[in-house]
Amino acid sequence: MSLEAILSKIEADANKEAAIIRGKAEREKEKEKEKQAGEIEEKRKRNLDRIKTRVQDMQKRKEYHVQRESVRRLLNARRTLIDEAIRKAVTNLSSENSEKYLEMIASLLDNCDIEGEVEVLISSADELRITEKFLEKHSTDSRKYILSDKRHNETGGIIFRAGRISQNGTFPMIAELIHEKLVMELSQIIPLEAD
Repeated sequence: MSLEAILSKIEADANKEAAIIRGKAEREKEKEKEKQAGEIEEKRKRNLDRIKTRVQDMQKRKEYHVQRESVRRLLNARRTLIDEAIRKAVTNLSSENSEKYLEMIASLLDNCDIEGEVEVLISSADELRITEKFLEKHSTDSRKYILSDKRHNETGGIIFRAGRISQNGTFPMIAELIHEKLVMELSQIIPLEAD
């Protein structure tokens, strides 16, 4: 074999070997590219999931705060509405016709637990309705009502005084004393959410 033939054979074998190595390297390169692409895709999916979870968490927190603020505003509006209803009820009680109004006052007088001479303060608006004669009619052996020359500034009702003892039977005070009970009862009528 000639030197040229040997060189040609070596070159051909080297080219074959190089082609095999190149092919193998190319396959390994493709495998590595696929592996890298898979890892990148997996990371991208994880990152997207993480971002999606964060966004959902942020949205839930915002919705929670909006819901709480909404409930707080509804409660305040309902409380204002109920307070106004109670205030109007007090005003309506004091503007009842004389017969019904005096029935309410008589009930207060009959339930008074002060003994002896009891001074009764009325409002200026009641001067023609609550008289000394009316008070005498409700006096008992153990309790004598006397119409005071002083007046209270509340809307309806009376105040009892005997020495240092005083009992407030004005309609605003009675409403204040049962305010929470009224709020609970009216809250059943005025729910937060529609059914």
